[in-house]
Amino acid sequence: MGASYSCRGDRAGWVIGESTPLKSTILFEREISYYPRVGMFVTAESPEGCVLGVVEKIVSGNVLIPGSLSDSAELYSLSRMPEVSGKGYIRGTVRWLSLVQPLVGEGRVVSPSTPVSPTGEVWVADSGLLSKVFGGNGRSWVRLGTLVTDNRVEVRVNADRLTRHLAILAVTGGGKSNTVCVLAKRIVDDLRGTMVVFDMHGEYAGSGISSHQRLSPAKINPASLAFRELLVLARIQPNAVNQERVLREAWKKTLEELRRGDIRPAEILEKLRRHVSVMAAKGGKDTAPQAVLNKLDDLADNYGDVIDPSIPQNLADIIEPGKLNVFDLSSVDEAGADAIVSHYARRILHERKLARSGNGGYPVPLFLVIEEAHILVPRDESTLSKTWIARIAREGRKFGVGLILVSQRPKNVDPDILSQTNNKIILRIIEPTDQKYVQQASEQLSDELLDMLPGLNPGEAVIVGSMVKLPVLAKIDVCRGKEKGGDIPVVEEWRHYEDYESKRDQEILGHF
Repeated sequence: MGASYSCRGDRAGWVIGESTPLKSTILFEREISYYPRVGMFVTAESPEGCVLGVVEKIVSGNVLIPGSLSDSAELYSLSRMPEVSGKGYIRGTVRWLSLVQPLVGEGRVVSPSTPVSPTGEVWVADSGLLSKVFGGNGRSWVRLGTLVTDNRVEVRVNADRLTRHLAILAVTGGGKSNTVCVLAKRIVDDLRGTMVVFDMHGEYAGSGISSHQRLSPAKINPASLAFRELLVLARIQPNAVNQERVLREAWKKTLEELRRGDIRPAEILEKLRRHVSVMAAKGGKDTAPQAVLNKLDDLADNYGDVIDPSIPQNLADIIEPGKLNVFDLSSVDEAGADAIVSHYARRILHERKLARSGNGGYPVPLFLVIEEAHILVPRDESTLSKTWIARIAREGRKFGVGLILVSQRPKNVDPDILSQTNNKIILRIIEPTDQKYVQQASEQLSDELLDMLPGLNPGEAVIVGSMVKLPVLAKIDVCRGKEKGGDIPVVEEWRHYEDYESKRDQEILGHF
């Protein structure tokens, strides 16, 4: 750090009472230039040097107006006395985060081991110091927004650390999609990185988030299908063992013919059906082949648009490196979406393993955005996607596959997978069980940070994890180009329809 950044600035107040190396109580200066806020950063001198802290709790009171006062007339009289106003105070709790020297000089967080002395002065942290801490340095750092308490200070995150996975969590309307949009735009446009968004509601398809955006086909070439994906699309239940046996035998014969070159990918499903038909004709009392035949007919009706032999088999032709690749899943049901996400998650992990071992595979690292994570990786249910997303959560970092889970229902997301997201961007969360669930999945979310979540405004977020040097309360930038995903202007659409109907009636009457 050197002498570039002074520990002293505008005085915020003094340490009072007992302190620990990590926490102190502050009595704020009455003449402070602005009202103290939760999330404000402060500095103080400790025996080890300058230390940086964050205000996590604020209370105000008056020594002459006790909390036990119950007479409104007495309160009114007290409030009109000049000497009463002079007895007001504001106290706060500060969590000391790191010694400033190693934090700024080397990027290392070093927790203080000695407390700030009582009566020690506390200062408002200098914007230049905070810019050094939260602005990051180097090409891998991308901007997400600014400090809530100081919009002069950029908040940047380290994209290299996103391979340790990220969860973006908030209530509906809290700003999840906007956060994904900002992150995607920065990574793809600024770093020419590769991202894949599995878009459950069509929020990103057709939007102008990135100048390098493309719509990937939410379809699967049957030649690339895994047997488990076929089972899901055919809606064969896990306990239907005889039906699974029939389909597996027919699928095995079909793949053998494909490998020999006897059939083309476009003929796979029809050949599969023929094999099952032969088994049904020879089945006698065995009803399983006929049941599978019926399900294959339903598969063709339900997912004819999903299984498409014209889809390239080369993964890089579907998920283009250096682009924001969006799979629009809004037109398929949850089973279809599950099969598609599972299919590409499986192939991405497999091909990145090949690439890291020098055996071809997908050429570049990439990040997968799983929207509506509570649907695809639910807490108490098994899905195809959950199997492969869990493997990516465990293994993806070694092979350059980062996972970004997005959900408004954290308590319904599988806890093992959520706990493996080292980074969290937590916007407004109101429901107490959701708050506690998120806290259990994050070592850095203190009780004080947890208490902030219900009061966050749209777009404000607590960011924790290895992608930032310290936990921070940030205002996420507004993403330009993404127009979908917000509330529908219902009243305006009613008015437009009424105007349209009125105009049409007038035109009809004009013909008479």
